[in-house]
Amino acid sequence: MFHVGIRFFQPAFQSAQQTRWFTSKRLSHQLWFYASDIPKRKPYTPDYKPTRSPQKFLAFSQDDCQRLEKFYQSWISNQTKELKVPVNEDLLFNVDLPNMELHAAYWDAPTYEVRRGIWFDSQGRPLCAELTHELEKFHSQLEFDSPEELQNDVCKLTKNYEEGNLVVFIDKKTAYILPDIDGGDLQLNLIRANIGSPLLLRGVKINRSDFQNFYSGSKNKVDYRGNQLGKLSELITWEVADIFGINSSKAKESESKKENEILKREIETDYDNQSASHARKTNHLVLCVHGIGQNLGKKYEYVNFAHTINQLRTHMKKVYEESPFLKELNCQNGFKDWRHNCNIQVLPITWRHEIGFRTDATTKNAEDPSLPTLANITVNGVVGLRRLLGDVALDILLYSEPHYKEKIKSEVTRQINELYHKFKERTPGFEGKVHLIGHSLGSLILWDILSQQHKYKLDFDVNNFFCVGSPIGVFKLIQRSKIGNSEPQDTENLRRERPSCDCLYNLFHVCDPIAYRLEPLVDARMAQYEQCYLPHRTGESITSKMLEIGGSLWKEKHEKSKKKINKKEILDPDIASKLSDLNYTGRLDYSLPPGFLEVDFISAAKAHISYFEDIEIANFLLREILSNHQKAEKIIVEKPQIETG
Repeated sequence: MFHVGIRFFQPAFQSAQQTRWFTSKRLSHQLWFYASDIPKRKPYTPDYKPTRSPQKFLAFSQDDCQRLEKFYQSWISNQTKELKVPVNEDLLFNVDLPNMELHAAYWDAPTYEVRRGIWFDSQGRPLCAELTHELEKFHSQLEFDSPEELQNDVCKLTKNYEEGNLVVFIDKKTAYILPDIDGGDLQLNLIRANIGSPLLLRGVKINRSDFQNFYSGSKNKVDYRGNQLGKLSELITWEVADIFGINSSKAKESESKKENEILKREIETDYDNQSASHARKTNHLVLCVHGIGQNLGKKYEYVNFAHTINQLRTHMKKVYEESPFLKELNCQNGFKDWRHNCNIQVLPITWRHEIGFRTDATTKNAEDPSLPTLANITVNGVVGLRRLLGDVALDILLYSEPHYKEKIKSEVTRQINELYHKFKERTPGFEGKVHLIGHSLGSLILWDILSQQHKYKLDFDVNNFFCVGSPIGVFKLIQRSKIGNSEPQDTENLRRERPSCDCLYNLFHVCDPIAYRLEPLVDARMAQYEQCYLPHRTGESITSKMLEIGGSLWKEKHEKSKKKINKKEILDPDIASKLSDLNYTGRLDYSLPPGFLEVDFISAAKAHISYFEDIEIANFLLREILSNHQKAEKIIVEKPQIETG
C-alpha cells in the first residue's frame, strides 16, 4: 500500500436523534424514496431476512415528499409525536418515520425501506440513512472554498459500509466513497481531478441532490397502468404448471427470488403513486372477503387478494373516467367532485392466514402439538394434484368443521369491524354507506355472519351485499334452507335465512364450477327462468366496443349450435314480492356470458378467480352502488326454450 501524506479525521458520531439537526439545513424541497425490489420484512414469514440491500427505489410523489418532509421536520424538532405519515394512492400506505419504513395501512403486506434522498450514487439511488448522516456531518465541517482543505483531508467513516469506509470530497456536490487507498497519491489525484471511471478508481462516485428539477420531467413518474403485474388467473396458470413440473425452467429459480419479483411488480405497478391528489372524498366503502384458494402458491400469498382488489379499484376508476352515465349519477347524488372521483373505496379482508391451519405446514400444530401435520398424513402418489387440491379444497373442509367454522366467522367479523373503524379514523367525516363483497367461500362466510347478527355483530348497516362466484346455493340446499322471510306454510324441517342487508346480488360466470344460483331457493318456480346477464358497457370506449363485438361473435357462435328462443313474460306477483324484498330490481342472479373460454380444468379455474379482473364486473358494481334504488313495479323474466339444430 502506498503511503499517503494526509491527515484523517473521524467525527464523534452520535445517535440519530442527536445528529438530526444537519439533515434539515436548506432542504425544503427534499426528495423521499422507497425500495421496491427487496422487502425488509414479510408477513407470515418470521424467519425471512433479506440477503442484500435493495437496489431499486421509487420516488414518492411531489405531494407526498412535501408532506413527509413537513412531518419529518416537525418530528426532529420535537413539535409533533406523529410517527406515521399516510402516503401513495388514496393514502393506502404509511411511512413509519422513526424506522424509515413503508407498509400497507389496511392489510398485511411486505415492509419496504424508506430513504430521504440527499446523497445518491451514479445510478440515482439514494444512500442509506446512516451513511447519509455521516456524509452530511462531514459536509457541514469542510471548507469548500479552501482548496487546501479538500486536498488534505480524507474522511474516515465510522463503519465499513457496502460502498466503503473512506470519503474523498471533490466539491460541494461530488465525492467518492472508497474501500481503501492502496493506489496512494496517484489514486487520490485522479479522483480529485475527476478523471477515469469510478470502477477503475476503485470507488463509488456519489452526488448531492439538486432537488429543484427532479419533478420537472415525466421520466421520474411511474406509469402504474403500463406494466401491471397481470391477471391473477395467469399467475394461477403458471402455478398449476409448476405443480405438475411443466415449467422446469421456472422450477430452477429460487422460490424467494420469484416471490420478490412478484412483490416488486405489485408494489411498482398496482398503485398510481404520482397522482396530484391522494386524499379522495369517499362516500362508499366496499369491503371484500376472499374465498378458497388463497393459499394456492405460497409465493403469491401476500399478493393474491390484495392485488386482485387493486385491480378492481383500478378498473372502477377507469370505468368511471369513461362513463358520462356514472358521472351523472354522482352529480345527482350531490357530490361536488363528481367529474373525477367515483367516491368509492374498495379494501380487502384477508382472513385465511389468521386461522392457523396451514396446508403446507411441516411444523407442529400450534393448537395441539400432539396432532400430525398435513404433510405427515399426505400420500406420496400424485403429489402435484394433492398439493393443488390441498390449497383449494381444504378451505371448504375447514369451514365444514364446527371448530374452524366458528373461528373463521369470528375472525372475519373482527377484521371487518377493525378495518371499518380504521378507515373512519383515517377518513375524517366519513358517514357514507358500507357494502360487502364475498368471493367464493367468502360469500358464504359473509352470508352466515349477516344471517346471524345476534351472534356476529357488525358495527354498521350493510347496504349492498354482492356474492361473487358463490357456492351459497348448494350449501343452503344441502342444509334444507330457503332464502327470505318465514312464511306460514313453512314446515318445521325447513329453515329460512335472510341476510341483514338492503340489497342482495349473486354474480357468477356460467363456466364457474363453484358458483350456483340463489333465486330458486327464494321460490322454486324461478328455476324455469334464466338469470339476468350483465350488460356490456356500450358506447363509452374502444374497449367496450371490442367487448360488444366479442359478445356478438360468441352469441352468433352459440346460436349456430343451438337455436335458442327466450320467451319473455311478467313474473308472478307472489314470486316478485319475495324477490323484491331481497333486491330492489326483483332479481338476484346476474351472470357473465362464457365468451370464448374453453370448458376445461384451467379455464374453469380461471372463471372462478377472474371476477375482479373483469371490467364488466367493475362497471356493474359501480352502477348498483351509485344508483338511487327504486323498487321495480313489475319484473320481466325470460324462460328459455331450446331447440337443437
